[in-house]
Amino acid sequence: MGSRLNSLLLSKIRHNLKTFVNIICGFSELLLEELDDVGNETIETFSSNLSCVNSNGRKLSTLIDQSFPQSSFSKKDFFLEVTAQSKLLTKNSRGLIKASLDELIACKTGSPVSFYNVHQDDFFRIEKAINGLHQNLNVLVKCVFESSTSLVDAGVLSQDDLNLVIQLSESLRETPDALKTDFPSSVLVVDDNMSNTEYLKRKLNASGHQVFAAESAFDAEAMIYSKIEVDLILLDILMPDVSGYEFLQRNQDILQSKNIPVIIVSSLDEQDTVYRCLEAGAQDFVTKPINFMILAARINAALERKHLLDKEEDYVLSIEEEKEKNEKLLLNILPPTIAERMKQNEHTIADTVENCTILFADIVGFTPMSQSLGAARIVNTLNSIFTKFDEFCEEFEVEKIKTIGDAYMLASGVLRSDPNHAVKTVRMAVRMLSFVKDHPKIDAFKLSLRIGIHSGPVIAGVIGKKKFIYDLWGDTVNTAARMESHGIPDCIHLTKETALLLSGTFNLTKRPALQIKGKGEMDTFLIVS
Repeated sequence: MGSRLNSLLLSKIRHNLKTFVNIICGFSELLLEELDDVGNETIETFSSNLSCVNSNGRKLSTLIDQSFPQSSFSKKDFFLEVTAQSKLLTKNSRGLIKASLDELIACKTGSPVSFYNVHQDDFFRIEKAINGLHQNLNVLVKCVFESSTSLVDAGVLSQDDLNLVIQLSESLRETPDALKTDFPSSVLVVDDNMSNTEYLKRKLNASGHQVFAAESAFDAEAMIYSKIEVDLILLDILMPDVSGYEFLQRNQDILQSKNIPVIIVSSLDEQDTVYRCLEAGAQDFVTKPINFMILAARINAALERKHLLDKEEDYVLSIEEEKEKNEKLLLNILPPTIAERMKQNEHTIADTVENCTILFADIVGFTPMSQSLGAARIVNTLNSIFTKFDEFCEEFEVEKIKTIGDAYMLASGVLRSDPNHAVKTVRMAVRMLSFVKDHPKIDAFKLSLRIGIHSGPVIAGVIGKKKFIYDLWGDTVNTAARMESHGIPDCIHLTKETALLLSGTFNLTKRPALQIKGKGEMDTFLIVS
């Protein structure tokens, strides 16, 4: 029987014994945690008993480790030593096992009835584990073991335990001839000795790699700068003209940019040489004559690292692309200055604007029109109109706030102070009326627009977590909406506050005083298209 199998058998014996100890320690610790919030003399005594059980369990765990160390077992007398160490363990642990059982009985008899009833199963688990450990130690000490089969016959190990150990031992002993790689790749072998190159080429081909050969550093440089995909380089040091060390120094940038690992394969093994090559960028160093099993393992490790680095770069690129998309989307949803503040992790965006102008526009008769047209035509019509309005917003330097059905809301002087906010808003309104007036009929419907404007202070901010919206609140917003609803088709309806800010720029027609809901009687004005 081999030493590896003996070692695994010993580990399994130790594991089986410590399984009982883990139950003793684990469940006594759980019971102690349940007592943390209780504090009277009875509970303190009970807690002390449980602590002794837990402490004894930990001492038993240490004894098991000390009794079955790998260093104490030789291949020749393995089973005799198992017997001897079992007797020593039983002798040293007998007192701890008895003490643990006594303390547990004291716990069961001295614990509050309500506590014991709730945790009766845990007490049973601990008691069963103590008895189980005692029985297993008795088996170990009474039997004389001569083979792994005798361990099974005595009940120290189960047949399944033995089968598992044997299977694991055999799998560890296997060393495959064909060292197939998990990362089939293009490998460039750089060596001026063709015999070395031929050997590596055959071995690497058998492992599943595609191999390119270069007899000099110049040939290797031509390949890595060409369209040939090179995933890994095996590089000799002693070559004519340019050494492997110089090749590393000259091509460090491209090797790093392409994540191409370089493994030095050389007969030179001096510490200084190895250090200089690794410092120059080599990932590993293997000496000649080549042990291909070792080389294959290091190739696989290097290729796995390259695979992960390439994957990481793909992820980073993908993240950057998604980030760019998200930023564009954010800019489509929010004004640029607000989007930038959100990118700077400003979680709450709320501003007080002392003076600005708000505009509401509504398509007249849209509801009956939408009932006679299909969904696609309605959406396309709104999209074409509102897209033009968006263009006008950029032209007049006003800010679109949102659309609500067939209504369009914009503001001027909100994101930055602007003394001409009222004038810009009215000019925008004139352009909107002109565009809608010239819009061709949709079937029998002629489009018209009703616009309301008011100037004053507002609160501005961003609401929402998943679907952000930049919005405005306050009496100014409500009044502008009232101006739209009380307006006249193809006219701009504005308040006295806005009219005063226009300074005679537009021809205004005063309307008779209107009774406005929530505002009372108001003087308002019209600008007729």
